[in-house]
Amino acid sequence: MAIDKEIIALLSEFGKDITIDLKKNLRLKINERAAKTLAKSKFKDKSVKDVQSRLEASILANPVKFVDGGLVFTLTMNDYWEVVDKGRKAANVSSEGQSKIAEWSSTRGVAEKIRISDLEKRKEKQSKSKSKRKLKTLKKMPFDQAKKAASFLISRKLKSKKLEPTHFFDDVIKDGRIEKLKEDIAKLINTEVTIDIQQAVK
Repeated sequence: MAIDKEIIALLSEFGKDITIDLKKNLRLKINERAAKTLAKSKFKDKSVKDVQSRLEASILANPVKFVDGGLVFTLTMNDYWEVVDKGRKAANVSSEGQSKIAEWSSTRGVAEKIRISDLEKRKEKQSKSKSKRKLKTLKKMPFDQAKKAASFLISRKLKSKKLEPTHFFDDVIKDGRIEKLKEDIAKLINTEVTIDIQQAVK
């Protein structure tokens, strides 16, 4: 039916726009939080590495499908999106979570900051040495070791302090676009529309 094609076009445009806005808002919120954290840190380099996170890369509006006689639009993203959006209470971090933190630290520049900070401390300590022997050339710690150190430090902090919410999703989904979509679809089919938002849990 022609009307189905028009609704699909509306949903597809909605999906494209919400994907762009979610990605943009997520990066903004993550960078703002990173800047606050680094400002309080002991790192000399307090710059924020502006990169695409895995969560941002995972946000995807899927093609509209016919299911049981109706049209279904799905928006997918990594399963930990809700923790980033709504925050997390202080609690232990699982082994899987620690591994993810370690990988995150490598992409966000945290691991490298730890390597630089550690090297600077060892150089300072070495400069105060009164030994007459030839001083060895110091190098940065192995990158994998820095990732583990970052994971340990962050996991320890999350055990005693809650993770503040970013509301990257809530801010976008509650900005009036759902109501606008309902109105646009209602105009096409000339009847009231109800949009049911469901969260699929893996």
